[in-house]
Amino acid sequence: MERKRTVWTALALLGLLVVAVIGVSLLISLTLDSGWLGGEKVGVIRIEGVITDSRETIEELRRFRDNPSIKAVVLRIDSPGGGVVPSQEIHAELLKARKDGRLKVVASMGKLAASGGYYIAVATDKIVANPGTLTGSIGVIMELANVQGLLEKVGVQSVVIKSGRYKDLASPFRVMSKEDRGSSRTSWTTCTTSSSRPWPPGAP
Repeated sequence: MERKRTVWTALALLGLLVVAVIGVSLLISLTLDSGWLGGEKVGVIRIEGVITDSRETIEELRRFRDNPSIKAVVLRIDSPGGGVVPSQEIHAELLKARKDGRLKVVASMGKLAASGGYYIAVATDKIVANPGTLTGSIGVIMELANVQGLLEKVGVQSVVIKSGRYKDLASPFRVMSKEDRGSSRTSWTTCTTSSSRPWPPGAP
């Protein structure tokens, strides 16, 4: 009986110790994140690879912006670019984060910061790059494969039923017409223009 009581007591003490450790860890984490302890800090956000989504970057940026202990953010960019929309969303969020002047943002370019990567960088307070960094190349591109000739060789014919003139514009089963090319070029030019318009004064 005495032995069972000792075991239960030990288990209870162990449980209390685990709860105490978890509680202290959470308290320290919340305290540091809120800026109560730890002094002034610099946040780091990495943008690497093709830019396909802005959510994670924007969430990190907002968290740093709302933390009074974070005085600056280094945006480490190593990207060939990516989607127009996510690049624009990150660009806009950077401008919001810098609006009141409290948070300074510096873009640190790696070996590559092109297209959308460069567009994001120009929304920061300062850009730092190595002499060997490849950057620039603002624009929009669309690449399509055409397999019409291949299908003809194997006796396969594509049949298209469409409700609009340009519904099969990017079809790989037919050669793109001059009218199709003109429409596509107009759309991509519009995308490039809309991306260039909000650049801050003095951007490189």
